[in-house]
Amino acid sequence: MSEAQAHTRGSLWAYALPSVAASSTMVAVASILPSLYAKYATLSLAAVGAMFGVMRIFDAITDPLIGYWSDQTRTRWGARKPWVVAGGILTTLSSFMLFLIPPQAGIVYFASWSMLFYLGYTMYQIPHMAWGSELTTDYQRRASLFAFRGIADTVGGLILPVLPLVLAYLGMAADTNYTPEVFRWLGWVILVLFPVTIVIAARYAPTGDIAPIRRTNLRSLYSSVLGNRPLLRFLGAYLIAGAGTGIFAALFFPYFDSYLQIGDWVPHLVLIAMGGQLISLPFWARVVGWVGKHRTWAYGWIANSLILLPMAALHPGPQSVVPALVLTALYSFTNGVSSVAPFALLADVVDYEILQRKVDRAGNYYAFLMFIAKSTAAVGGLVFVFLGVVFGYKITEDAVNDELANLGMALSFAVLPGLFQILAVPLIWNFPIDRRRHATIRRRIEQREARAARTVTAA
Repeated sequence: MSEAQAHTRGSLWAYALPSVAASSTMVAVASILPSLYAKYATLSLAAVGAMFGVMRIFDAITDPLIGYWSDQTRTRWGARKPWVVAGGILTTLSSFMLFLIPPQAGIVYFASWSMLFYLGYTMYQIPHMAWGSELTTDYQRRASLFAFRGIADTVGGLILPVLPLVLAYLGMAADTNYTPEVFRWLGWVILVLFPVTIVIAARYAPTGDIAPIRRTNLRSLYSSVLGNRPLLRFLGAYLIAGAGTGIFAALFFPYFDSYLQIGDWVPHLVLIAMGGQLISLPFWARVVGWVGKHRTWAYGWIANSLILLPMAALHPGPQSVVPALVLTALYSFTNGVSSVAPFALLADVVDYEILQRKVDRAGNYYAFLMFIAKSTAAVGGLVFVFLGVVFGYKITEDAVNDELANLGMALSFAVLPGLFQILAVPLIWNFPIDRRRHATIRRRIEQREARAARTVTAA
């Protein structure tokens, strides 16, 4: 398939569609499901928290392994499609069982299906991102491709907040609260949606262009990572800024609910956030064409950090609703850059590795990216310790916080996330792989492949 054929709008949507279902499952499992099991089943919050600590260790083992095995796979369906299909099936089955929330379910039930879910999600997510990096070698088209994928992710994220509203409107739920009944309906949605979109992707999305296989081992993987300076800069930036993202995610609900006391507006804020990000993705893909991926990434993070600052000036009460809605929309719009530029730029780093060592490590590099994203999300939990110990902030329903405690919450939510992002900007501002350097990398790879083809023909 030619480059132009691989980048038709239909083929891009075919590739991106499974992310709608995948995103909706991950949002539900990571944000709401643990609380529901603690409330409606036989689990304690301590058991759920401990289990998720074990899951991070599990990810540390499975993420690089799945990336490595995916890079070493070659079939007549391509390198990534078999993994995406298998991962999608396992994710569908395990999420359906998790979303049943049986009243008698204990830690064994929850932990077993959660482990299968995270394994399936890793089998799907890492090869799917690596697959996207191989669909085109063009600098700008990669940004457009990951913008399509980001749109699908965001649409999938909308399913969770919209579903209880729809069920309540149709009279199929008593209210808009998240209950086991709502999650059972979500399970049926995923049971239909994920397999259908996986079949479409497997049938109509191109397989992509992957470098000839070169057998390697895990030891050579880690040595190549340490020798790839652009990759280390990329992962360093993602690690530093990811800590801020984890803090923002952890404090999102308590800031609006406990501090601003507008908890009934949280579903609207979530919808506004999703909408802002959705409309931003084509914009950020276009900006890549103007200033390049690394500068687009840096500009987006700077704007994102500055827009969050006015949140510190909001006062508790209904008068904060309108400014909170506006600032949330602007924050989400600027944050959309994180769904386009980093993923497209990492594909260029993969090309650099192919040039230097003649090995395609796309699966492994995206595995490192996903593991950092999962690990830094856990940093958000530490901010509650910081708020409690340093500022004495309490989140319980009847708690009364003094001025110092409220100041701690406002600064932690509005300043800390942006501070981490600003600290990461120097690592990406003058990133060594820009448009011109990437063109040189691709030209040298293609010249080497042409020489190898001529040698084979002559032989």
